[in-house]
Amino acid sequence: MSADGGPVEPASVRRGDRLLWARQSIAPCLSAVAVRCRRWSGLAAVALLAACAEVPVAPPAASVPSAQGEQLERSIAKHRGLAEKLQRDGDLAGAAAHWQIVGLLAPGDETARRKLAEVRAAIAQGVKDQLQAGSAALRSGDGERAAQAMLKALALDPANAEAAKSLREIDRQRLARTQASRAAKAQGEAMAATKQSPSRAQTADAGDNYDLEQGLEMFRAGDTTGGLRDLKRYVDANPQDRAGRQRIGAVVYERGREQEAQGARESALVLYEQAVALRGDAGPGWTARIQALKKELAASGASAKRAP
Repeated sequence: MSADGGPVEPASVRRGDRLLWARQSIAPCLSAVAVRCRRWSGLAAVALLAACAEVPVAPPAASVPSAQGEQLERSIAKHRGLAEKLQRDGDLAGAAAHWQIVGLLAPGDETARRKLAEVRAAIAQGVKDQLQAGSAALRSGDGERAAQAMLKALALDPANAEAAKSLREIDRQRLARTQASRAAKAQGEAMAATKQSPSRAQTADAGDNYDLEQGLEMFRAGDTTGGLRDLKRYVDANPQDRAGRQRIGAVVYERGREQEAQGARESALVLYEQAVALRGDAGPGWTARIQALKKELAASGASAKRAP
């Protein structure tokens, strides 16, 4: 043995056998080291298991709601609040819209579904009540009250065909009353002219007066072509009926003013000229109005030609 405990090479070992001798000498040492390593490995495993047993296991983290879920909850709360407020304020159509949104965002929300059904039932009843009130007002001739009721019905149900149809009828009646008022004014002017020349007014017999009234009524009702045709026929048959011709001219001229007010200047000019021809001369202020309108039309035509 050497000083450090290792084997000493015999002096008789030859140079070529040194490797074999070294392997045989080291083998027992390697076996001892392997045994010790196995012992140490077992001890290390035991120590590691003991250490793991002492380390506390962390509890599972609590689930945190996602940002998308929070945003959904905020949207549901927002529309629910709006629906409740609008329902309290009486805006049933708006409340129904927001309850429907809540139902779409939260399909399992039975409260929202029930509230939506209640609001829709209230809307249906409100529309029914307003339609009945509007129809009653329309039959009694109260167009303003009827229009208000129909507008309330449309506010509850914008797609309600009956309310929309009734409003169109109310507008038609208003227009008819406006035209009748203007016609009455023109008739009053014509009657004043009749008083100035009673002898001429008495030249037409009862049959001619009927023809005159029929032509005027047809013209006032909106049949411009047919009315002008009958009125011209009357004038040709009664050229000396000054009062009748003045009435005709006044009615036709008034229709021309309506057309001009609506922007139909060409049609207005034609009616103005027809009024002068049927009356036999121009009424007070007619000539100036006709000349001014002709200038406006000429200027408008010139501007249109200059435009690229």
